[in-house]
Order: sequence, then C-alpha cells, then structure tokens
Amino acid sequence: MRRPPGLAAVAARAGVSVSLVSRILTGDPGLRVRESTRQRVLRAAADLAYVPHVSGRALRLARAGALGLVARDVGDPMHAEIIQGARLAAAARGQALLLAGPPEPAAGAAALDRLAGEGRVDGLLWLGGFDDDLAARAAAHLPVLLVGDRPRAGVPGIRLADERAAALAVAHLAGLGHRDIGFVGRDAAGDASVRRLAGFTAALRERGLMVREEWIVSGGWGAADGHAAMGALLAPPGRPSAVVAADVVGCVGALAAARERGVAVPGELSVVAVHDAWFAAYCAPPLTVVRLPLRELGGRAAELIMDGDLDGPACGHLIDGPPELVRRGSTAAPAPPITG
Repeated sequence: MRRPPGLAAVAARAGVSVSLVSRILTGDPGLRVRESTRQRVLRAAADLAYVPHVSGRALRLARAGALGLVARDVGDPMHAEIIQGARLAAAARGQALLLAGPPEPAAGAAALDRLAGEGRVDGLLWLGGFDDDLAARAAAHLPVLLVGDRPRAGVPGIRLADERAAALAVAHLAGLGHRDIGFVGRDAAGDASVRRLAGFTAALRERGLMVREEWIVSGGWGAADGHAAMGALLAPPGRPSAVVAADVVGCVGALAAARERGVAVPGELSVVAVHDAWFAAYCAPPLTVVRLPLRELGGRAAELIMDGDLDGPACGHLIDGPPELVRRGSTAAPAPPITG
C-alpha cells in the first residue's frame, strides 16, 4: 500500500523546510512568515492531498519559553562557545536554553516525540551527533536547525565560512615560504571537515602548490585523534614543512606527536589550526590559529529559531564573518635546506 505524502514531500514541493511547513499547517501564532510563502505551502499541501498525522494535531500553539539544544559533546571547547552564544541570544528574548546529549537511535524517537509533543521547547538546535532520521522526525513537530552543518534530510542548517578559514591558513603558510603543506582533518565524512579540506586544496591549487594525497590524513574529534593523524603524517618517507589542522583540539594531540618524534615546531614543522580556544595560547609552542565566530554562530542560530526565519530555497544559512588569523609561535618560515 502506498504511503500518503508527508510533511517532507510538502516541504520539497514548496521549497521550504519541514519545520516551516509544520508550523504553517498547524497555525502557529508565533510564526512570522511572508504571505507568499504561506500560500505556496498551502498550495503544495493541497496539490499533494496532504493529510496531517493525528499526532500533529497535538502540537502546542502556545510558546514554551525555552529552546532545546542537542550537543554531541557539551565539554568540547568549540561547542561551549556556540552554546554560550545561543544561551545569550535566548536570554535576551526571555527564553531559557535546555541542553541535552544526542539521543540514542533505539530510544531517541520516543524521547524526541515526548519533547515535541509535550510542548517543552519552542525549537531545537542540533549541534553535532547528527542523525538524519531523528532530526527529520523532530523537524516534523517543531522548528529544528542544524548548527555548523549544511541542510540535510529536509532540515535547514547554519554554518561558518569553513572553506575561507582553511584557505586563510594556507595563505599564511605560503606567505612564510612553505610549499610542502599537509592537512590533518577531523572526520572524513564530517561536513565541516569536508568544507575545510575543500578550502585547503583549492588554496594550494590557486598558488600552484601540489596537493599530495599522502599528506592529507583524516582524524577524529579529539586530541588522541590528532595525535594519531600527525603520527601517520610524519611517518617516512618524506614529510611536509607545514600542516593545517582542521580543529584546535585535535591540533593539541598533533603537537604532542611531533614533539614525541623529535620534530621541532616551528623550526622543522609549522602548524596552524582552525578555531581558537583558551588553551591555544598556552601550548608549547603557542598555537597559531584561524579564529571563526563561534559565539555568533550560536546566537544567530537561536535567533533564527525564535523568529521562525528558516525559509529559503535551500534552507541554508551562512555566518559570513571573515576568519581572523591569530599568529602565535607555532608558525615560521621554513628552515633553509642543508647544504654540504
């Protein structure tokens, strides 16, 4: 038996997000949306003969006075900055911010249904630990925004200028005279890491520098992952004279790996990381970083949820604040070649 069209089908036809369709069709009084968009959604629903699910009738029409934020790791320094930005933006509107870890797939659907159906929050920010099915399920009940991610599974996203950040790191190293530059990534499948790698490779090619696949090593999210990735990158034969690390946390482990192998930073190897954190200035040596507006990302994400401003052809939003290079002690000109 063919399943009737759902909210995702209406959203795709209207070119808007699933959460916006849900709020329009349930008559959310707090929604601010252009009348032309409202009519486009209603036409799409009529064309598809969309019939609301019974549980959709139970969606609250009153504001809960709180936003939810699902974070993969609230202890991650990058996440902490984003969370702080979201908290301040919510507080400025008289809203609370409720934090939660990523729901496990087995019990996550029921937990999200309770969260949405009982009207505990007015919207949900999803930061890391993204699960297509769970986020799309939540978006059928209330506004959901992926933070630091592109739109996926009909759920809108907001991200940073990650490509520009990696390109700025390459520009800094190339300006110092480096031509052999490697890359230590986060998660090979992670959206932000993919964008940073794209910015890295494009910046090399723009300068006529070689992109060497053996000098591009994927890692994970922690210092141990950066340690392992740098260890692989420094294994013989040959090694770069400089490295761009996709994340400052992983870069701490990468520095330790270089130190254990007797590779002097920056004498033999220059290192620059994307993102800044309080500890970066106290590493040995202090880390050169490319700073991105993490707090602004969190604040803007919260504002978009509270304003109901998730509309758009691709439902994607960009914090286009320019990346900022903060030069410290981990980068220098390459060592001159040793001559006989």
